[in-house]
Amino acid sequence: MITRKLFVSLLITFGLSLNAQMKLNESKYNKFIKGEKYSEALAYLKEKGGVNNSNYWFTKDAKQLATFCFDPNFDDNKYDIIINYVNNCFKGMDSQERGSYDVANCYLIKTNYYLWKNDYQNAALAYKESLERLDKFKKENDINPEYIKMVKSVIDRYYFNQIETHKMEQIIRNFDVSSLNFSEEQAFKARQEIKKILTEYDKPRKVHFIDYENNSTINKGLSDYYFTMGDFFNNYFKVDFFYNMPKKVKNQYFPTINVNYLLDDEKFKTKEEETQQTEQRKAALIKKYGKTFGEAVFNSKIIIGMTKAMLEEGFNKPRSIDVSEYSEYWTWSDVMISIDKKTQKVTHITDLR
Repeated sequence: MITRKLFVSLLITFGLSLNAQMKLNESKYNKFIKGEKYSEALAYLKEKGGVNNSNYWFTKDAKQLATFCFDPNFDDNKYDIIINYVNNCFKGMDSQERGSYDVANCYLIKTNYYLWKNDYQNAALAYKESLERLDKFKKENDINPEYIKMVKSVIDRYYFNQIETHKMEQIIRNFDVSSLNFSEEQAFKARQEIKKILTEYDKPRKVHFIDYENNSTINKGLSDYYFTMGDFFNNYFKVDFFYNMPKKVKNQYFPTINVNYLLDDEKFKTKEEETQQTEQRKAALIKKYGKTFGEAVFNSKIIIGMTKAMLEEGFNKPRSIDVSEYSEYWTWSDVMISIDKKTQKVTHITDLR
């Protein structure tokens, strides 16, 4: 029993020692950051060599490293040090799947550096370089291809979102809201929302301190490495701003903005696009089934004479289907229909409400 307790005690001590090795020395590292000696901070990081294979601690490192995009003298040498550190950590990470998001954030540092300078040409080159580095890492290491694919997916998502976000910031900074023919109330709201966004965008941007504590305020007041309009702002642009904007107006004042990337919503449609799509579907159904049946399918209304093909195209699957010698009985929560097995058409409709 005594031997067992001693073994457990040694195991715990070893574990604590190992965790301590996985963490950068906060005091030493942050002393460099405080003095804005970013090259010295990364020299210390290089010395560590990327021994941090714990997802928990690596996440802390990644959140700090990603803010090097705010280093005014960021260069390829610094990017090399960070990527090498990240790769060394990623190779032996306890959960590479969970680490993919943090790895991607570090790969995007150089891209974000240029995006914050509104240098889209060099940002595009840096984005391409990040993918090339990731591909090189994949070829040189035995990493599950699915995890590499996850890293690439995050890189893509944030690059395309951020390039539109930074472009949008430039446009709205000197934008005349009155040119949109908004009502007085709508124009007032637009100006207020734009003001909030620019205030958030203009917050101080500096390389953050490293922080291994939860709920710390050590970096309070400093901007994050990604600028997102947040749910509140996104909802405003999605619901009140772009949704009601005619295509002609959008093309005139926001010709370079990809709204789907900006809102991180591949399925986003304006009111005009939704109306157009709805009318196109209605016209296609009428052409396919004739006016009476086409409009019935479009309006989700079952009528006598409809075929099974029409039902399958225009309605949800029934809750149950019962079959007799001559008929099929399709039942939903509020209606049951009879379909003649020979003609494949609706012969009776029973309202169950």
